[in-house]
Amino acid sequence: MECRDMISLIHEYLDGDTDELANQHLQTHMKTCVSCRQHMHELQRAIAFVQSASHIHVSSDFTARVLAQLPAPTKKNLFSSWLRNHPFLTAAAVFFFLMTGSLCANWFDRDNILQVSSSNMDKLKIDRERNVVVVPAGISIDGDLVVRNGNVEVQGEVHGNVVAIEGKVFVASTAQVIGNTESIEAIFDWIWYEVKNIGNDLLPALP
Repeated sequence: MECRDMISLIHEYLDGDTDELANQHLQTHMKTCVSCRQHMHELQRAIAFVQSASHIHVSSDFTARVLAQLPAPTKKNLFSSWLRNHPFLTAAAVFFFLMTGSLCANWFDRDNILQVSSSNMDKLKIDRERNVVVVPAGISIDGDLVVRNGNVEVQGEVHGNVVAIEGKVFVASTAQVIGNTESIEAIFDWIWYEVKNIGNDLLPALP
């Protein structure tokens, strides 16, 4: 029998699956073949090692001691792990970052032309030379009044909020504003104002 046939026979012999005749053929071949004899010895040593290793027991704190010797995770890895474990907060942070960048660009790119937003434009006095919007005495305005790049003078009544962006709101002692007055003259005030508006727009859509 050739060596390649003997390799299979060696495995069967070590598993205890050979009969007496096969054992005799194997022993006869092993006496004359150094390669097969060496192969069997290596397999026998491997089997002996596995059998001896099955009796090895480690201490209860083995895992903890191994983990303690591992290098500490870097700040970058910790940050990446935090992002993976908090996808909602990550998405919210990205949205807030992009929204803030857009608002900042809008703040700096806006022109200096007086802009007025109101549902009662015909009741207002608009002085574009002085960039002033006036709510005359005896006049009542329904809804919010928003003025960009100018001041607001309230002498009558406003049933809503009065907002001056890059300007000031002046309310006469005899005037009445049923709402809030805001003078937005800094970029951070502008960002906060827009964020509040976005939040107010989203609330009705929530279940």
